[in-house]
Amino acid sequence: MRDEGLKGGARRFGMHVGEVAAYALAGTAAGLFIGAAVGIFGLGVEYFSGLGASHFSLYVWFLPLAGLFSVFMLRRFGGKGGIGMGAAFRASRGEEKGFPLRNALFQYAGTWSAHLFCASVGREGAAIQIGAAIGGELGRTLRLRGADKILIVAGMAAGFSALFGTPVCALFFALEVTVVGGVRMRALTASAFASFSAYFLSRLCGGEESLSLAVEVPAFTAASLPALVAVGAACGIAGLLFCVLRKAASRFFRFSVKNAYLRVAAAGVLLSCLLFLTRGRYAGLGTNLVGIALSGGKVYAFDWIVKILFTAVTLSVGFLGGEVTTFFAAGACLGAALGAPLGMDPAFAACLGYAAVFGAATNTLLAPILLCAEVFGVSLLPQAAVVCVMAYLFNFGHSVYNQRIREDIVLHFVRSIGMRREELPLQGKLYGRNPLLP
Repeated sequence: MRDEGLKGGARRFGMHVGEVAAYALAGTAAGLFIGAAVGIFGLGVEYFSGLGASHFSLYVWFLPLAGLFSVFMLRRFGGKGGIGMGAAFRASRGEEKGFPLRNALFQYAGTWSAHLFCASVGREGAAIQIGAAIGGELGRTLRLRGADKILIVAGMAAGFSALFGTPVCALFFALEVTVVGGVRMRALTASAFASFSAYFLSRLCGGEESLSLAVEVPAFTAASLPALVAVGAACGIAGLLFCVLRKAASRFFRFSVKNAYLRVAAAGVLLSCLLFLTRGRYAGLGTNLVGIALSGGKVYAFDWIVKILFTAVTLSVGFLGGEVTTFFAAGACLGAALGAPLGMDPAFAACLGYAAVFGAATNTLLAPILLCAEVFGVSLLPQAAVVCVMAYLFNFGHSVYNQRIREDIVLHFVRSIGMRREELPLQGKLYGRNPLLP
């Protein structure tokens, strides 16, 4: 009996090691494919953004055409499958049948055209969706348990890592914003190998390095805590505000203008006028605002909210693109604006806000802390941890993405006391139906 037990244990161990090795290889392969695909996407974003910026006064008036093109493309070729980060998350949880490869092509065409005509959108969200589509397609070809869902998560990590050059942040971001339940450790293996292989391939091919800035980091003392807490709370509320405005804008425009083509055309004209009147300060990715804030330049107290409003409206009416870079821009501006009144170096406060608003808007905690370390250096970790924890608390559980309750402690607690799904407070109201609960 003992020999049989030892043999059974050895067999299970061997199967586990084999599965981990298989997912490591699958993640590496996915990372290499996605690194190349997202590298091309990133080069396109840079080219079209630069072209639009150099002819801003003319090209901005063609913004409605980019919106009409995106709506036509999705309606004509989109099929029944969903598009967007929410659809990718649902596919990773098995709530939706896959995330089609054509979604990657939509992101190329839609995001490039939006940046050509100066739309206030980002790029990381689009890269994450490209990675999810390619990862899901590779997963469907593998005879591994749950490979289609796991490689969607790994693809998200690879897409973020390849474009922004922060593999550790990308890894934990992909794992934090998705629910993978019982396949969490297998998703960790595939995502880690995908993230780092995509990063190294994109750098080998000359991909853009992540932002790096030498900033003077003040001593972390008890006296500095109140200012750090205040910055974190403000960033959390800013992230919450983006979530609320994004959803409110979507409902408002859908209710006000039923026809999708008329809606995106009318909003495109309005956005063109406003972008022109503000001389392009809030057009494009927002990297101009990031540069101003981190270098100690002139930042207005309203820059962060105006950038948030432009991006929320642009994405709500039908334009394609990401929002992560605009979180960075809004956060850097908010931090810089709060720095001086709180007795902090504005550039240092901008670094903290850069990561904290991103964490608050996406409802992630580890990813923004690691982002600070990768982008600005590990010396910021203590201050970044305080600010990002406060931002996480002050977003009150909201996210711009369609998330679910993920904490394992909730699952174990509910099962231990025999509570059923419908008895869980706020279940189905704040977070929606949670597939992990009994």
